[in-house]
Amino acid sequence: MARDEKEQKVLQMLNDKNIATDDIIRYVKGECRDITFAPTTLGMLFERVAGVEYDEDDPLSCFSAEIPISTLENIHPNFRSTNGCQWARSDNSYLGKKYIIKRQQKGGRVYSIKLDGANNKSIKRNRGIRKDILDTITKQRCAILDVGTQIECDHKDGHYDVLTNQNKETQKLSDFQPLSKAANNAKRSHCIACINSGKRYDATRLGYSQGFIVGDEDTASCQGCYWYDPQYFNKIISKEYKKEK
Repeated sequence: MARDEKEQKVLQMLNDKNIATDDIIRYVKGECRDITFAPTTLGMLFERVAGVEYDEDDPLSCFSAEIPISTLENIHPNFRSTNGCQWARSDNSYLGKKYIIKRQQKGGRVYSIKLDGANNKSIKRNRGIRKDILDTITKQRCAILDVGTQIECDHKDGHYDVLTNQNKETQKLSDFQPLSKAANNAKRSHCIACINSGKRYDATRLGYSQGFIVGDEDTASCQGCYWYDPQYFNKIISKEYKKEK
Protein backbone atom coordinates (compact mmCIF):
# COMPACT_ATOMS: atom_id res chain seq x y z
CA MET A 1 0.00 0.00 0.00
CA ALA A 2 1.37 3.44 -1.01
CA ARG A 3 2.17 6.02 1.68
CA ASP A 4 -0.70 8.35 0.79
CA GLU A 5 -3.07 5.38 0.76
CA LYS A 6 -1.97 4.46 4.28
CA GLU A 7 -2.65 7.98 5.54
CA GLN A 8 -6.05 7.99 3.83
CA LYS A 9 -6.86 4.71 5.58
CA VAL A 10 -5.87 6.25 8.93
CA LEU A 11 -8.15 9.24 8.26
CA GLN A 12 -11.03 6.92 7.39
CA MET A 13 -10.45 4.99 10.62
CA LEU A 14 -10.32 8.20 12.66
CA ASN A 15 -13.62 9.37 11.17
CA ASP A 16 -15.34 6.05 11.90
CA LYS A 17 -16.68 6.20 15.46
CA ASN A 18 -17.19 2.42 15.43
CA ILE A 19 -13.45 1.72 15.17
CA ALA A 20 -11.77 1.49 18.56
CA THR A 21 -8.90 3.85 19.33
CA ASP A 22 -6.67 0.91 20.28
CA ASP A 23 -7.18 -0.59 16.81
CA ILE A 24 -6.20 2.70 15.17
CA ILE A 25 -3.09 3.04 17.33
CA ARG A 26 -2.14 -0.56 16.57
CA TYR A 27 -2.40 0.09 12.82
CA VAL A 28 -0.45 3.36 13.00
CA LYS A 29 2.36 1.80 15.05
CA GLY A 30 2.52 -1.29 12.87
CA GLU A 31 2.03 0.08 9.36
CA CYS A 32 2.73 3.82 9.34
CA ARG A 33 6.00 4.45 11.16
CA ASP A 34 7.82 5.12 7.89
CA ILE A 35 5.40 7.71 6.47
CA THR A 36 5.04 11.42 7.22
CA PHE A 37 1.62 12.41 8.53
CA ALA A 38 0.04 15.78 7.78
CA PRO A 39 -0.57 18.07 10.80
CA THR A 40 -4.34 17.53 10.47
CA THR A 41 -3.92 13.75 10.68
CA LEU A 42 -1.77 14.15 13.79
CA GLY A 43 -4.36 16.48 15.33
CA MET A 44 -7.19 14.03 14.70
CA LEU A 45 -5.08 11.18 16.07
CA PHE A 46 -4.32 13.23 19.19
CA GLU A 47 -8.07 13.71 19.78
CA ARG A 48 -8.51 9.94 19.73
CA VAL A 49 -5.54 9.29 22.01
CA ALA A 50 -6.74 12.00 24.42
CA GLY A 51 -10.28 10.61 24.42
CA VAL A 52 -11.72 13.96 23.34
CA GLU A 53 -14.70 14.29 21.01
CA TYR A 54 -15.49 17.92 20.20
CA ASP A 55 -19.11 18.90 20.82
CA GLU A 56 -20.01 22.56 20.34
CA ASP A 57 -23.04 22.09 22.60
CA ASP A 58 -20.91 20.67 25.43
CA PRO A 59 -18.01 22.98 26.35
CA LEU A 60 -16.70 20.42 28.85
CA SER A 61 -15.92 18.09 25.94
CA CYS A 62 -13.00 20.34 25.00
CA PHE A 63 -10.62 19.43 27.83
CA SER A 64 -8.02 16.67 27.94
CA ALA A 65 -5.40 15.32 30.30
CA GLU A 66 -1.81 16.46 29.77
CA ILE A 67 -0.15 13.97 27.42
CA PRO A 68 3.67 13.73 27.19
CA ILE A 69 5.23 14.06 23.74
CA SER A 70 7.19 10.88 24.53
CA THR A 71 3.89 8.97 24.79
CA LEU A 72 2.69 10.39 21.48
CA GLU A 73 6.05 9.78 19.80
CA ASN A 74 5.76 6.12 20.73
CA ILE A 75 2.62 6.03 18.57
CA HIS A 76 4.13 7.94 15.63
CA PRO A 77 7.47 9.77 15.34
CA ASN A 78 5.91 12.85 13.70
CA PHE A 79 4.43 13.89 17.04
CA ARG A 80 7.98 14.93 17.95
CA SER A 81 8.92 17.96 15.86
CA THR A 82 11.74 20.48 15.83
CA ASN A 83 9.52 23.45 14.98
CA GLY A 84 7.42 23.70 18.12
CA CYS A 85 4.91 20.97 17.25
CA GLN A 86 3.29 22.49 14.19
CA TRP A 87 0.38 20.05 14.47
CA ALA A 88 -0.52 21.59 17.86
CA ARG A 89 -0.12 25.29 17.09
CA SER A 90 -2.75 27.62 18.51
CA ASP A 91 -3.20 29.81 15.46
CA ASN A 92 -4.26 27.81 12.42
CA SER A 93 -3.88 24.10 13.12
CA TYR A 94 -6.68 21.52 13.09
CA LEU A 95 -6.61 21.44 16.90
CA GLY A 96 -6.02 25.18 17.32
CA LYS A 97 -9.19 26.08 15.44
CA LYS A 98 -11.26 24.13 17.97
CA TYR A 99 -9.36 24.10 21.25
CA ILE A 100 -7.21 26.21 23.53
CA ILE A 101 -3.89 24.34 23.54
CA LYS A 102 -1.40 24.27 26.40
CA ARG A 103 2.13 23.32 25.36
CA GLN A 104 4.39 22.74 28.35
CA GLN A 105 8.05 23.42 27.58
CA LYS A 106 11.31 22.38 29.14
CA GLY A 107 14.69 23.45 27.83
CA GLY A 108 13.04 25.22 24.91
CA ARG A 109 11.25 22.07 23.72
CA VAL A 110 7.60 21.10 24.02
CA TYR A 111 7.30 18.07 26.30
CA SER A 112 3.53 17.76 26.71
CA ILE A 113 0.25 18.81 25.11
CA LYS A 114 -3.08 19.49 26.79
CA LEU A 115 -6.44 20.67 25.41
CA ASP A 116 -7.75 23.31 27.78
CA GLY A 117 -11.19 24.36 26.59
CA ALA A 118 -12.98 25.48 23.45
CA ASN A 119 -11.25 28.11 21.33
CA ASN A 120 -14.21 30.43 20.85
CA LYS A 121 -12.30 33.64 21.46
CA SER A 122 -12.42 36.45 18.94
CA ILE A 123 -13.17 40.15 18.68
CA LYS A 124 -15.95 41.51 20.89
CA ARG A 125 -19.37 41.75 19.31
CA ASN A 126 -22.71 43.32 20.12
CA ARG A 127 -23.86 42.09 23.53
CA GLY A 128 -27.53 42.20 22.57
CA ILE A 129 -29.79 39.32 23.58
CA ARG A 130 -32.59 38.00 21.38
CA LYS A 131 -36.01 39.02 22.72
CA ASP A 132 -37.47 35.50 23.01
CA ILE A 133 -34.46 34.38 25.06
CA LEU A 134 -34.57 37.51 27.21
CA ASP A 135 -38.29 37.03 27.91
CA THR A 136 -37.83 33.36 28.85
CA ILE A 137 -34.81 33.84 31.10
CA THR A 138 -36.16 36.82 33.04
CA LYS A 139 -39.28 34.83 34.01
CA GLN A 140 -37.13 32.26 35.82
CA ARG A 141 -35.72 32.30 39.34
CA CYS A 142 -32.11 33.20 40.10
CA ALA A 143 -29.77 30.24 39.51
CA ILE A 144 -27.82 31.12 42.68
CA LEU A 145 -30.14 32.80 45.19
CA ASP A 146 -33.47 31.20 44.14
CA VAL A 147 -35.33 34.52 44.19
CA GLY A 148 -37.73 35.74 41.54
CA THR A 149 -37.22 39.51 41.71
CA GLN A 150 -34.86 41.74 39.72
CA ILE A 151 -33.90 38.86 37.42
CA GLU A 152 -31.34 39.65 34.73
CA CYS A 153 -30.43 37.61 31.66
CA ASP A 154 -26.75 36.74 32.12
CA HIS A 155 -24.29 35.66 29.43
CA LYS A 156 -22.70 32.54 30.93
CA ASP A 157 -19.41 33.47 29.27
CA GLY A 158 -18.20 36.33 31.44
CA HIS A 159 -15.63 37.47 28.88
CA TYR A 160 -18.38 38.19 26.33
CA ASP A 161 -16.39 36.65 23.49
CA VAL A 162 -18.00 33.31 22.68
CA LEU A 163 -19.26 34.04 19.19
CA THR A 164 -22.49 32.03 19.44
CA ASN A 165 -23.49 34.22 22.40
CA GLN A 166 -22.92 37.49 20.60
CA ASN A 167 -24.57 36.76 17.24
CA LYS A 168 -28.32 37.01 17.81
CA GLU A 169 -29.03 34.61 14.95
CA THR A 170 -27.04 31.80 16.57
CA GLN A 171 -27.83 32.48 20.25
CA LYS A 172 -29.20 29.53 22.21
CA LEU A 173 -31.21 29.55 25.43
CA SER A 174 -28.46 27.45 27.04
CA ASP A 175 -25.94 30.28 26.45
CA PHE A 176 -27.68 32.31 29.17
CA GLN A 177 -28.89 31.95 32.76
CA PRO A 178 -31.16 33.86 35.17
CA LEU A 179 -29.31 35.79 37.88
CA SER A 180 -30.70 38.31 40.34
CA LYS A 181 -29.22 41.79 40.11
CA ALA A 182 -27.14 41.13 43.26
CA ALA A 183 -25.82 37.80 41.97
CA ASN A 184 -25.07 39.23 38.54
CA ASN A 185 -23.18 42.16 40.07
CA ALA A 186 -21.10 39.72 42.11
CA LYS A 187 -20.36 37.59 39.05
CA ARG A 188 -19.42 40.66 37.03
CA SER A 189 -16.87 41.78 39.62
CA HIS A 190 -15.26 38.32 39.69
CA CYS A 191 -15.17 38.15 35.88
CA ILE A 192 -13.45 41.55 35.71
CA ALA A 193 -10.91 40.35 38.27
CA CYS A 194 -10.33 37.22 36.15
CA ILE A 195 -9.80 39.25 32.98
CA ASN A 196 -7.37 41.62 34.71
CA SER A 197 -5.35 38.96 36.54
CA GLY A 198 -5.55 36.03 34.13
CA LYS A 199 -6.58 33.84 37.09
CA ARG A 200 -10.01 32.23 37.25
CA TYR A 201 -12.22 32.36 40.32
CA ASP A 202 -11.46 29.52 42.76
CA ALA A 203 -14.73 28.04 44.07
CA THR A 204 -13.02 26.62 47.17
CA ARG A 205 -13.47 30.17 48.48
CA LEU A 206 -17.18 29.33 48.64
CA GLY A 207 -16.53 26.08 50.50
CA TYR A 208 -16.52 23.69 47.55
CA SER A 209 -14.10 20.76 47.55
CA GLN A 210 -12.80 21.72 44.09
CA GLY A 211 -12.03 25.10 42.59
CA PHE A 212 -12.99 24.11 39.03
CA ILE A 213 -14.84 21.19 37.46
CA VAL A 214 -12.51 21.27 34.43
CA GLY A 215 -9.25 23.13 33.88
CA ASP A 216 -7.45 25.16 36.51
CA GLU A 217 -6.96 28.81 37.49
CA ASP A 218 -4.84 29.47 34.39
CA THR A 219 -7.37 28.05 31.91
CA ALA A 220 -8.31 30.76 29.42
CA SER A 221 -11.92 29.71 28.82
CA CYS A 222 -14.84 30.26 31.19
CA GLN A 223 -16.11 26.67 31.05
CA GLY A 224 -15.47 24.84 34.30
CA CYS A 225 -15.57 27.99 36.43
CA TYR A 226 -18.28 28.25 39.10
CA TRP A 227 -19.63 31.50 37.68
CA TYR A 228 -20.02 30.09 34.16
CA ASP A 229 -22.91 27.88 35.26
CA PRO A 230 -23.43 27.65 39.06
CA GLN A 231 -26.25 25.09 38.82
CA TYR A 232 -24.22 22.75 36.63
CA PHE A 233 -21.17 23.29 38.85
CA ASN A 234 -23.23 22.23 41.89
CA LYS A 235 -24.57 19.20 40.03
CA ILE A 236 -21.10 17.94 39.09
CA ILE A 237 -19.48 18.67 42.47
CA SER A 238 -22.25 16.87 44.41
CA LYS A 239 -22.54 13.97 41.96
CA GLU A 240 -20.95 11.36 44.23
CA TYR A 241 -22.53 12.65 47.46
CA LYS A 242 -24.47 10.09 49.48
CA LYS A 243 -26.48 11.05 52.54
CA GLU A 244 -25.39 8.81 55.42
CA LYS A 245 -28.10 9.63 57.96
